[in-house]
Amino acid sequence: MKAVPVYLLFQPANVLVPNRKLQDSQEVNWAGIVSIERVQGKTGEHINQGDYVPTRHRGGGTHQGEVDKVVTDDAGAHEEDVANPPKMRLSILVVSLIHGAFLSPALLGASPLHHGSSVSNPGQDLISVLSSAAENPIVDGRVSDTVSNIRSSIAADRSFHAAGDETVQLAWKKIETIFTNRTSSTLLDFVHSIVVSGLLPSNLLSFLNGYLNNNINSGYNMNPDLDRERIYPSRAAKDALYSIPEEALRQAIYVSNFSPSGRNERKPVILVPGTAAPAGTTYYFNFGKLGSAIPAADVVWVNVPDASLGDVQVNAEYIAYAINYISTLYQTKVSVISWSQGGLNTQWALKYWPSTRDVVEDFIALSPDFRGTIVSTLACPWLAGTVCTPALWQQGSDTKFVHTLRGLGGDSAYVPTTTIYSSFDEVVQPMRGDQASAILQDSHGVGVSNNHLQTICPHKPAGGIYTHEGVLYNPLAWALTIDALTHDGPGDPSRLDVGKVCQRLLPPQLSLDDMLGTEGLLLVSMSEVLRYTPKTFTEPDIIGYASIVPGVAESGIRREREI
Repeated sequence: MKAVPVYLLFQPANVLVPNRKLQDSQEVNWAGIVSIERVQGKTGEHINQGDYVPTRHRGGGTHQGEVDKVVTDDAGAHEEDVANPPKMRLSILVVSLIHGAFLSPALLGASPLHHGSSVSNPGQDLISVLSSAAENPIVDGRVSDTVSNIRSSIAADRSFHAAGDETVQLAWKKIETIFTNRTSSTLLDFVHSIVVSGLLPSNLLSFLNGYLNNNINSGYNMNPDLDRERIYPSRAAKDALYSIPEEALRQAIYVSNFSPSGRNERKPVILVPGTAAPAGTTYYFNFGKLGSAIPAADVVWVNVPDASLGDVQVNAEYIAYAINYISTLYQTKVSVISWSQGGLNTQWALKYWPSTRDVVEDFIALSPDFRGTIVSTLACPWLAGTVCTPALWQQGSDTKFVHTLRGLGGDSAYVPTTTIYSSFDEVVQPMRGDQASAILQDSHGVGVSNNHLQTICPHKPAGGIYTHEGVLYNPLAWALTIDALTHDGPGDPSRLDVGKVCQRLLPPQLSLDDMLGTEGLLLVSMSEVLRYTPKTFTEPDIIGYASIVPGVAESGIRREREI
């Protein structure tokens, strides 16, 4: 048979057929309505445009791959070789990327379930997630190759050996090299570089490998009911109504150190996680240790389901509820520390649940993306960013979600707010100048300080190459956070010994393992993005309570139409 080119065009409305056997061929991986030109079977019949055909690709079936076989049910269910065809041209490839799952209604736009799975994942750990992705025949070939390399590198002992400050300096130089290397451009690239460089010694890898079954990430915590005060389905008349059952909202809160008898002497601090990172693991190596700096602080955190990869509007419900729940439990105001998407979650909660503003005395946002980010597909290299998770779609710089949040005063703080950010953020950009995504205005007059590390500590260690996650262990970020929590109003650099703070690489409360463990969050984030399903083609619609406000959902339409 003469070799002929094959061109595939998958439409978003395709319906995939189940696995099935075709004569002596291997099991077909997936199939869809495709457009094929100039392909003939052995008996001469044409496979016409619009025919149903199962297809199989070398290396996993990607827009970069080449077609090995065309299998058709016509003329006796046979296979035809296609030798060295050109790379496929496609507009939308409708295929699940995780665990060989077939297309579901949710992937085509139906709302995903609000609830995550139990923290108990028997037989599953980070390594098994990587193995599944590396061996999955329908994962993008480049992704599976990189994941396979990461898995192999984890098995090798590449940890550097030094002591004391020398080790901190060496680790810092390695991190600096990784994040200034222009060949790294995606989350997978950064993770691979971190693992290969030996930045994650065996003790940290062991901890990170078991994150799926670590109780600190549990979404099923037994917290007491609040009998004295009603906060559900809303606390005040102007609050949006929750769409999630109260039990699920309450169980997501991890309260580590509460005593009714001593609560009047305690200062509750709610830690809100970022995208693709469970809260317990996120803060274990950094602000989970805030009590060493402020003994009266009781840190609690919110384990948002699906590692905050689902709809940010839904994620924000967990934060709004946690604020009102913890303030009622402790009978005092609370402070909130957020990282990454956690800033969006908190700002959305403050905007649409106004009752929360009365009980939050400080909001400290680390590496927030209040304007979204121009590199929102960094963590979604599959199919050139064609499919992604809802939360990552929503965090683009020109999305309905971001425009809705910022509209009608949402670009200004609702409570005393301290933002802290770095120019070298690999996830959120821009992060310098007047258009930095982390900046909030103060039109409500509550008090805001926007703190750019490189401006406050120019050409000093604390103003160096701190990444998106690196801000969590930055000494200036810690100093400003402590200042905000121990004074009225936002953090103020003028109250700090900036000369001393800027000379440090780490705050006094943290160690080398804390720095490396925090960078290891990227490995967990990669695992969570690989695990999340279903992927989607665009951001979710704005929920009713926000979309009915005039003028808040004008953007993002162009992106939907392009897709």
